[in-house]
Amino acid sequence: MQSVYTFYIFGLNMILTAFSDQAVTALGLYYKWQTFFFIPLGAMQTCIVPIISYNYAARNFPRCKQVLSAAVTFGFLFMALGTLCFLLIPAPMLRLFTENPAVIDIGTVGFRIIGISFIPQVTALMYPVFFQAVGAGLKSSSLTLIRTMVLFVPLGFLFSRLGLARFWLTFPVTELLTTLVGMWFYRQFTRRPYRTPAAA
Repeated sequence: MQSVYTFYIFGLNMILTAFSDQAVTALGLYYKWQTFFFIPLGAMQTCIVPIISYNYAARNFPRCKQVLSAAVTFGFLFMALGTLCFLLIPAPMLRLFTENPAVIDIGTVGFRIIGISFIPQVTALMYPVFFQAVGAGLKSSSLTLIRTMVLFVPLGFLFSRLGLARFWLTFPVTELLTTLVGMWFYRQFTRRPYRTPAAA
């Protein structure tokens, strides 16, 4: 599952190459800044797996739901900060890495659109971790593949046909669609979280 991230980033870079090297650079700078906000979110993902797994095995499913809710709430609050940074100060963020005016112009537009994706991205990333924790590996893997292979690159190609500025819509649309699929999987799962009756 981790390897698919390499393929989708490669795919997005290939799409942007058709526009300019500066567009590829702008995407690379986004991923540099993304790290500052996604390391804490990734840590949260790692932390909730054993807690959810333990409570799921103990058949305390309400506790599993509470843990997921708390993690998503924390993620929303933290990523809201990232959204504000990307919306309000994209140019200063870019200038920390480059003085190229073309990269700054392209990146400013891109950062503001990508920043919108940070909020739905929380749930798009949390749902696969939740399903991993409860042993629903197929749902977890499916969400990751849908996000990275089914949506990111094809949508990136389609939006790129409308111009470079529209290409950046790939990020919020992908995260929103992945979240909707994750919510559907989650609702299905919560209707019957256990396939076998509890032991007497």
